Amino acid sequence: MAEKEVQTTSSKLGAFIEKNRTIFIVLLILVLSFVLGYVITSVILNNSKNKTLEAIDQISFELTDKGMNLSEDEITQRADAALEKLAAYTKKSGIAGARANMLCADITFNQKKYSESFDYWKATATKAKKAYTAPIAYYNMGVCAEQLNKTEDAAENYKLAAGFKDFVLFAHAKYNYGRILETQGKYAEAVETYNQIGDKLPNDVWAKLAKSRVLALKAEGKAE
Repeated sequence: MAEKEVQTTSSKLGAFIEKNRTIFIVLLILVLSFVLGYVITSVILNNSKNKTLEAIDQISFELTDKGMNLSEDEITQRADAALEKLAAYTKKSGIAGARANMLCADITFNQKKYSESFDYWKATATKAKKAYTAPIAYYNMGVCAEQLNKTEDAAENYKLAAGFKDFVLFAHAKYNYGRILETQGKYAEAVETYNQIGDKLPNDVWAKLAKSRVLALKAEGKAE
């Protein structure tokens, strides 16, 4: 009886599929078209990204190739040409846009255009928030802000940079943050910040400098 019911059900299912085979074929075509479209789009986007990164690398190469033999005028001409070529790429999103903005930030910093460099570093951080470039961008935003005598902005960005896990310049960023807190008269916060460096990297050179600042502040009666 059970076998007969299975056969009946199977027959009904077969009849249903046969009756609606056109619909099933259309659905299958739609699914395959979607998958194929996704694959093609992914390949195109990946190729586009790779071409963009290659173009940025080429601009970087043209900027630095045999740079030791260049005059100041030639260096300036190359830098201006690179900035012009990079303009279109800085508007792109993701790591490609971040890389383009990083190169522009480096160029303008060397030109001592610290406000422009700050903006390029900010764009770098915004376009790739979770990439390895983000803490580098925040750190350099802090450096630019200090050059512009904007200590509040500098402190904020050094703190952001130090907040990234495993950031290679963690100790230096943290020390700079503590140093600014100290100049602002926030001695207790500075000591706490300095001590955090030693807690994480006790043998680091910046940890040792931080420890010396803690001892100095205590000797001056500015901290407990």
